[in-house]
Amino acid sequence: WLKHVDLVGCFAVAAMKFKSTRGGVNGVSFQEVLFSGYASDGGLYVPEKLPSVAAHLEAWSKLSFPQLMEEVLFLFAGEEIPRTDLHHLVQAMFADFSAKEVVPVVQLGAVSVAELFHGPTLAFKDFGQQALIKLLDYFANRDNRQATLLVSTTGDTGPAALYAATGCSRLKIFCHFPDGQVSNLQERQMTTVTSPNVTVITYEGGGDDMDGPIKSLIMDPGMRKKHGVGGVNSINWCRVCAQTAHYFWAHFRAAEQQGKPISSPSIFAIPTGAMGNVVAGHIAKLMGLPIAGLRCGVNANDIVDRAFTRGEFHKHDLVRTVSEAINIQVPYNFERLLYYLTDEDCAQTKAAMESVTATGKYTLPTPLLTKLQSIFSSSRVDDEACLATIKRYHHQRGYLLCPHSAVGIKVAEDHKIGPDDKLAADAPLVIVLATAHAAKFEEAIRQALGDEFWDGELQKSMPPAVTELMRAPTRQPLRFAATSGGLEASQAEWTAQLRGLVERSARL
Repeated sequence: WLKHVDLVGCFAVAAMKFKSTRGGVNGVSFQEVLFSGYASDGGLYVPEKLPSVAAHLEAWSKLSFPQLMEEVLFLFAGEEIPRTDLHHLVQAMFADFSAKEVVPVVQLGAVSVAELFHGPTLAFKDFGQQALIKLLDYFANRDNRQATLLVSTTGDTGPAALYAATGCSRLKIFCHFPDGQVSNLQERQMTTVTSPNVTVITYEGGGDDMDGPIKSLIMDPGMRKKHGVGGVNSINWCRVCAQTAHYFWAHFRAAEQQGKPISSPSIFAIPTGAMGNVVAGHIAKLMGLPIAGLRCGVNANDIVDRAFTRGEFHKHDLVRTVSEAINIQVPYNFERLLYYLTDEDCAQTKAAMESVTATGKYTLPTPLLTKLQSIFSSSRVDDEACLATIKRYHHQRGYLLCPHSAVGIKVAEDHKIGPDDKLAADAPLVIVLATAHAAKFEEAIRQALGDEFWDGELQKSMPPAVTELMRAPTRQPLRFAATSGGLEASQAEWTAQLRGLVERSARL
């Protein structure tokens, strides 16, 4: 299916096809997966067969980050995009990143911290959105087609998507965020966008309450056909496959820094929301990266921790936290994880997710939970522990963490792989994914380090783009209000309102 040719970076790849996790759709092209988001049977797209790259890790370790991303995307896009075109697209993806190496990997004691926040919106979502939006724009222009993109955000996905989509005349994007539940900077990253193809909407609900209305419209065949409606949250396979690149990169750099071979096992600690980043890590493992474990850090919205420790994937009410970007009640990428844990059993995956839709609950059978726990573990990090970690790392190490990266660090410490431990020579590499810049989270940093730090020291090192953004004029977002009939009634109303917006925009 895949073989290495003479030169590094040159694979002969058959056309990859994709299928639904629920088994009702198969043989779908990479391009259609990008434009759809959800499969027509309600499942999420996955490759019919994952490529193996284990034999090429040594060669990949010598590539720059853009070269590595090009290799990853080529595996999944294959012959659908000429290699020269893909090369230019990838170069454009990273044109606005501020770090020369794209992802600096910093050593803190025994832990390597992969800084994923040097993109244009200062969060790791820039990787997936730059890849996805640029590929969508490429296909739309090449094939003379239009697309309407729907996205919901808890703070970082939306800004990254809007930045990437600005000026893409064949792409219209509708971005939704929960009212009062994103930081001031995150909100300004959305409301300062003036591109005519962008519509920003706030809604009166919790972090993932807009997912249902968005899925409803994406699943509507008429909306797909007439308006090219699709999704750019991490339901979209491109988001997940692009994020595998930073697992390979971080593993290579950590091994290099510690003088260990590429074949050394690694453990990743990951702030966890909708689970797109976690699933990307698992995909990298299945492709051949020697990952020994994935440690997931959550906040008080702890469905992942309950699922991983007790097998209870049960929806609870939303709790406000200082790490609001991971305030997720039902992480949709759990479906992809379940698909792979069940050895690609579509029927079992479908039954489980239909149970979640109908009852808000799915309980993992004991054998499946045992298998999950052989790879994954988790910790629940409350606000007090999160803020204490930010404070401790700044005071003791001079390193500034955002609240989500602090959750990642804390989960590493909880599993006895923190930077103060002296690991044995044969111990795995320990890598924490730092997912956003601290400048995005004023309230949390003020709580952890005080007003004097925020108003003084941090302002001196504030990224120039942030300073400019805080001076830029804003546009008032549209607003979807909650109704008196509860969440289900509100979601029905929001679905109708969003449908109307999409249809009106098509007439403009």
